[in-house]
Amino acid sequence: MKLITTSIDLEKEFRRLTNQYDNFYWATAWASSGSKLFNDLLSHKGKIQKIVVGIHFYQTHPDFIEAFLNDKKVRFIQQPEGTFHPKLYLFTNKSNEWEMIIGSANFTTQAFTRNTEASLLLSHSDSNSTDTYNHALKLVEQTFLDGRTFDKTDLDKYRITWSNHRQKIKSLSGQYGSKKRKPKPIYEVPMINRSWDEFINEIRNEAFHGLVKRLRVIEIAKNLFYRVDHFYELTEDERKFIAGIPNKLDIDGAEDWGYFGSMKGAGIFKNKIKANDKNISKALDQIPLTGQITKKHYDNYIKFFIQVFSGNYIATATRLLCMKRPDTFVCFDSKNRSALCKDFGIIQSEMDYGRYWDDIVERIYDSDWWLNPNPKNKEEEKVSEARAAFLDSLYYEERQQTI
Repeated sequence: MKLITTSIDLEKEFRRLTNQYDNFYWATAWASSGSKLFNDLLSHKGKIQKIVVGIHFYQTHPDFIEAFLNDKKVRFIQQPEGTFHPKLYLFTNKSNEWEMIIGSANFTTQAFTRNTEASLLLSHSDSNSTDTYNHALKLVEQTFLDGRTFDKTDLDKYRITWSNHRQKIKSLSGQYGSKKRKPKPIYEVPMINRSWDEFINEIRNEAFHGLVKRLRVIEIAKNLFYRVDHFYELTEDERKFIAGIPNKLDIDGAEDWGYFGSMKGAGIFKNKIKANDKNISKALDQIPLTGQITKKHYDNYIKFFIQVFSGNYIATATRLLCMKRPDTFVCFDSKNRSALCKDFGIIQSEMDYGRYWDDIVERIYDSDWWLNPNPKNKEEEKVSEARAAFLDSLYYEERQQTI
């Protein structure tokens, strides 16, 4: 018997057993592909007698499943009650010649590289080895009966659900796409854990930044978007108002167009808005006025936006977004980025279109104040409908210069 506590030793022993023994009986909660051990398994595919892999919480990678499509010796299981959670790897030549690794490690790349795991290496030479062998074999064989072989149709359905759940799983680990910084547990991110009451009180306390005026800007933008089918159908001054640049729009409250991100210094942007470039309108068409905004919506928006503006125009891109869907987007500009990044637990430098979604929008989606708004009056209801955009009022720093 041997206790294994390092990933290096675990991988070393696993690879030895894979090469040394002729029969594999495994039961593991999750599995992934792309590792040395996965490649070893494929090289020794003929040794597989029975392998059972769990698919709870969509943690098993679809590429692993694809490698064993229609394989009668590899089955996948999702218990109707409880969770399939064993990590048992029996390697055997015969009943009195075997070794087994059992412990905390799933058959995943992380388990054999980065995770902290503890496993026992047992063998036929240990005491009570006959009972240990029989019980291990019985577990694999019984759960194998409850599993099922996957075909192409099963895999296609699973891959869609797996893909849709990836960000949920990553965000619970503090991983939102950016690898430039060690992920922080979400309970340690101040912005994520604000309650609605805390959020709305902070908004009210920022009286200097004009709650009533901000709400009027949101109202004007909403009315403009609902009045037409496409952004290009707006007048020049209406487009300028939405874009956060000086305009002569003759509407009460329009003079406060600079709230939520003034773009008056963005010369190229101003020229494109004035010229009514159709790709800006096509970009905004990708963002629906109602319903959940997905990354696909956002990616489509960016695809058209960069046809107009080559380079990183994150401030102007997000100003337009937050005017169309202030419930989801906040304008990320020079006057709020420092405080926002600090509170979000992300690095400020090199913010780009990809990081904006991963590091900012995904955190917004996970925040208590965003998930559980509880407005007490009409004013709070209006703030709730634009709650992401109102982050600008919390993080706005007057001393910085617009660029």
